[in-house]
Amino acid sequence: MQELAEAPTSIVIDASIDSIEFYEAAIAIDETIVSNYWYLGVAYLLVGREDDAQLTWFTPLATADPTEIDDLTTDLVTVLEQAAQHQVQISNLDCACLLRQHLWTLAPDNLANVLELIVLAHSMGNLTSTSLIEWQARELLQAGTDSSTDEDLLERAILASINIRTDLSLEVIELCLRRIDSRQDIAISRISRISFDLFYQNSGGLFAVKLCKICHDIQPNNLSILRTLASLYTGAGMYADATMMSEQYAQLATDITEQICGSYLIQRAHFTAGNHDNVAERVDLHRQLLTEIIQAQPKELSYAQCQSLIISSFFLPYAEDNPQLNKICQNQIATLCQQIVQNIQLSNTNFDIIESSLEKKTDCLRIGYIGTSFTNHSVGWLARWLIHYHDRESFQTFIYCLNLNRDSKFHHQWFRDKVNVSYYFDGHPAEFAAQIQADEIDILIDLDSLTFDLTCLVMADKPAPVQVSWLGWDSTGIPAVDYFIADPYVLPDDAQEYYQEQIWRLPQTYLAVDGFEVGIPTLRRADLDIPSDAIIYLSAQSGYKRHPDCIRSQMEIIKAVPNSYFLIKGKSDAETIQNLFGKLASEVGISLDRLRFLDRDVDELTHRANLAIADIVLDTFPYNGATTTLETLWMGIPIVTQVGEQFAARNSYTFMLNAGIEEGIAWSQEEYIEWGIKLGLDRDLRDKITGKLRSGRTTAPVWNAKQFTLDMEQAYREMWAKYQAQQKHELN
Repeated sequence: MQELAEAPTSIVIDASIDSIEFYEAAIAIDETIVSNYWYLGVAYLLVGREDDAQLTWFTPLATADPTEIDDLTTDLVTVLEQAAQHQVQISNLDCACLLRQHLWTLAPDNLANVLELIVLAHSMGNLTSTSLIEWQARELLQAGTDSSTDEDLLERAILASINIRTDLSLEVIELCLRRIDSRQDIAISRISRISFDLFYQNSGGLFAVKLCKICHDIQPNNLSILRTLASLYTGAGMYADATMMSEQYAQLATDITEQICGSYLIQRAHFTAGNHDNVAERVDLHRQLLTEIIQAQPKELSYAQCQSLIISSFFLPYAEDNPQLNKICQNQIATLCQQIVQNIQLSNTNFDIIESSLEKKTDCLRIGYIGTSFTNHSVGWLARWLIHYHDRESFQTFIYCLNLNRDSKFHHQWFRDKVNVSYYFDGHPAEFAAQIQADEIDILIDLDSLTFDLTCLVMADKPAPVQVSWLGWDSTGIPAVDYFIADPYVLPDDAQEYYQEQIWRLPQTYLAVDGFEVGIPTLRRADLDIPSDAIIYLSAQSGYKRHPDCIRSQMEIIKAVPNSYFLIKGKSDAETIQNLFGKLASEVGISLDRLRFLDRDVDELTHRANLAIADIVLDTFPYNGATTTLETLWMGIPIVTQVGEQFAARNSYTFMLNAGIEEGIAWSQEEYIEWGIKLGLDRDLRDKITGKLRSGRTTAPVWNAKQFTLDMEQAYREMWAKYQAQQKHELN
């Protein structure tokens, strides 16, 4: 009978009537063995008899000597802890949580148990700020007791608390992070990455910024965190903070790749805000750093360093129209990065490749489109027509989406349901490349170019035999990219001299759409205090494109046209933009009351509708509009653009020609001003242009997406034929 009374605890773990009967019998034999009460109570609890469990545990405590209470309670806590752990092992989370709730009642200052409760509640989908308050998680962590808490448990509690996304959960996260010692670097790196993902999933917002700020507060000199935080501040429109983080990064940077990254971050913070002060000096310094690393030709760089380096010349076209110099520099940087990426050994890395259920047809080309913008984005709005009109009999289409916002309705509507196969990726670039290779893609089309570093690294790995850059930006200069899609106008005749890729010129336009959806206008002249007979100029661009020289030209136009007003809107820092335009207006000699600074519209459809308030749109230089220009032309509004040498300075030029108008195309700053004034003073000319644009909706190449798709598909066939001929030649 002694054996019965001292039965092992494993008997009770699997709740059953037999277990209850066993311990009831054990207690009947010997009421002095206290542990049997603990096990019987657990058995009751596991079968749903919670009141009986509490009464059973209370029985020995009620009759114990006061000096024994603490020891007995400790014994009971140990039994509940063991039982809770076992319930987790057998995936019975409800029972595990119930056990830990009772454990918390007995020992509310047991930090490890509270952390386990946080993890369990999250796993069950019912963790809230109220839970954290009830369990006094913040107070226990602040108390500094129980310093031996398992670091893995602390990290799991952090990950659970992130999902609450409240200020209280941020406090809990920070307190947990500060308790982690040996693994703090790893934990902070992981949390920083999560903050980045949360933000760019459009679901984290300010919480993601605050989360990353915690990492920075703990490790203020961590360059990776500084870079992430600068990016999040910029994305959140907190430009002063972005500048501060960028400058701090630059001050701490030691090797050349870090210095280039720091210079890039500073440019991004300033340009995004619309601050172009000292732009020439910043560009000169940046180019010097790029020249230094090109001359050094480092043989060993990490993927992270290549990510920073390959997009580091992104802002040069916003500052100056100098493709002969800037393209050659980018080509050299891209070549360096490609060599390093291809030399990095990944043989020990295993990726979960998805086996495509789509049978490869011998008479079909497999076309892969890779990018981040298969969503509610300019590239998404423009690329959708090619996907829509693709010949399904001759082409099998694949999408490799690097956009983390998987719930985008736009993506589902316009892309995933219109292609044969689509993927989402969030990992190592080599994983993307491996999937593309496994899918046996014939031609891979990059829609991002230098706007996204991971896409660049995928292209550098050469996962497809033929690779093409189209639409997202100017070319990357990556040698593994074979072609850059252009047309007769968007690049000068001599552009091949400084392009790494072979320029493939389509016969009419490098881009066409069937039009744009238009919403209901929300702007009225009366609301803006503008007379009904006034001439309204508009410029709707991001802070990147607000070059002071172009703004000065715009101010000269406003000055020369009586009763004219200038509307300015776009993503940037409101105060910075207003100060910039105000300063230049004052220098030119026009009153600030002729300027109107507008908030961004709620969506693209409303933006397009509100374009109708403008009589003339003034384009930017040296970086023109692209989507904004197409939207302006679709709405039948005259536009003034200055044509330059670089791709970014010729977008409006090619779109205007392909929309059927030449009026408003300027080849110098002086002509830009002349056209702006002429259009403002000549209503008949404006009406003529509007008429041509509206009639051109049915005839102009830029509005014929079906013909454009045929041109692109013919280009794909010819590219593939050239590749096959080259392969045959090499075999012979």
